[in-house]
Formats: sequence, C-alpha cells, structure tokens
Amino acid sequence: MLHNTSSSQRLAEVARTVYGLGFNYFVVTKAVGAAAQVGVPEAQKVAYKLGRSFMVLADLAEAIELLEPRKVLLVMPSKYGGSNLEDVLAQVLKETGESDKVLLVFGGSEPGLSLRELKMGENVSPKDVEEDVGTTALVAITLYKVKLLFRGQA
Repeated sequence: MLHNTSSSQRLAEVARTVYGLGFNYFVVTKAVGAAAQVGVPEAQKVAYKLGRSFMVLADLAEAIELLEPRKVLLVMPSKYGGSNLEDVLAQVLKETGESDKVLLVFGGSEPGLSLRELKMGENVSPKDVEEDVGTTALVAITLYKVKLLFRGQA
C-alpha cells in the first residue's frame, strides 16, 4: 500500500513495480494533487490491463478498518529504526493462515509516515537498506524479499 503521495509518477511507478513483481493487490491512500488526478487513473489502467486489483481509499485508518489485516507493517529504511523485515515476516508466516492478510505500508512522500501513522502498525526495515533509497526502490526491494521468503516456504 502506498500512503500519502502527491506524485503521479511515483504512484504509477509503484503500481508497475507491485504488479511487475507478481503481486495482485495495490492500495493507495491519501493520494492528493497530481497523484489523485493523473497517477490514480494511470495505476488503474495498469491494473485493468493486467487483471489485477487496485483500490483508492481516503486514509490509512480506513484501509486498516476495511481490509482487516492480521498485521500492518510500516516499511522504512533502517536508519529510522524498526524491526528487521525478514525476521518479522518469518514470524508472520508461522502465525498466519492462508486467508490472513498482511498490509505493507510505504510512505509516498517526504518525510514518509507521521508519528500518528507509525503507531498504526509495526515499523520494519529490509536488511541492508540503511539510507533513504526512495519510495519506488524501497517498494521493489521489500516486495522482492517478500517474494523470496514466501517462495522458500512453498
């Protein structure tokens, strides 16, 4: 899920990254300005062409309420703190069933997620991502690691 972005280009890039790595669902919350006017239609078009799901919601709290995930993971570079993503995901795999949802949340603008939003889930960081590599790169690295972890469990 991409939260709080005004960049249409970032929104479209993240959508292509999510779907390109084989994930079926992409949620955007708090899209404003160009992201809402140009990015949302572009991401929706990509989702439609690939037969994937795309959802736009007002805010993070609404997404959590509607989607009812078992776990909410707020992803950020490790310089901002947080648990190791790989360790948390390994634990989540042990604790969840196939129908349980895990929501990965990425901040779509600087400085990322607010203190209030950071309290809505568990802060995690992919191993070896120390500095701010940008939202799209963080999404790609994280989802690739998720994919590898789940592939190893199959």
